[in-house]
Amino acid sequence: MPHRIAAVSILPIQIPASAVSEQDISASRYGFKPFKYSSHYWILNALRREKRPVRILDVGTASGYLGKIWGRNGHYVAGIEYDAATAEKAREYYDALQVADVETYPFPFRREFDYIVFADVLEHLRDPAAVLRRCIPALKDSGKIIISVPNIANWIIRLSLLCGKFDYMDRGILDRTHLRFFTLRSLKQLMSEVSCEVREAIPTPLPVQLVLPFTESAFFTPLHEMHYAITRCWKTLFAYQFVIVATPCHPANAGHSETVSSGQTLAEPVAAEK
Repeated sequence: MPHRIAAVSILPIQIPASAVSEQDISASRYGFKPFKYSSHYWILNALRREKRPVRILDVGTASGYLGKIWGRNGHYVAGIEYDAATAEKAREYYDALQVADVETYPFPFRREFDYIVFADVLEHLRDPAAVLRRCIPALKDSGKIIISVPNIANWIIRLSLLCGKFDYMDRGILDRTHLRFFTLRSLKQLMSEVSCEVREAIPTPLPVQLVLPFTESAFFTPLHEMHYAITRCWKTLFAYQFVIVATPCHPANAGHSETVSSGQTLAEPVAAEK
């Protein structure tokens, strides 16, 4: 019996089933977002600043789409994944991979990694602060944490609340597996609570390409650029996600931070690989 394709609900907006193929649905749920200005675009861009191979711990590997790119670029990549079946798909892209529940994982490393990445992970945790505190000793003195989370203060969610709606969905900001919700302010507060300083805070636009794949055509590029310009102008209202780069507050770092919250990065952006 053929698999029935349902309507997609990445936000409180229904996309008709006829607009999305079965392949689109299976590939896009927690999958790689290759389009410009997505969370994965900015995460990969942060690592491309490195002029030499670095050591990366990818917490929540999914099927390994980020690890695959990092490994291809010569970096050492270790991973942690909760789901055993998903971990098997990702294993070939990682130098080391453990199947574990990050909520209880002890992070038995000391000053081993240049980067620890939580890509769309913290919102699924009961106690993200505890997890962050346990992972920090695994960073080198110059190490950084990269995090992406959805923005619960996005205008569509605000509008839905005005209409009395807060309906969980299969994916998106109100993904039914999300346990925690973040605004930019509460995300910065979380990092302060775990003694980390936010160096960059980058907004991402609504993922129009994810639900309407035909907009990936070059014809729509000016519209996507305009969309992102609007997102940067009022990031707390229009951002779909925030990507932050943070560092532990070591005494040597005190007073020498450069916080970026306008949507611009400290280096020239580079397009994500497909």
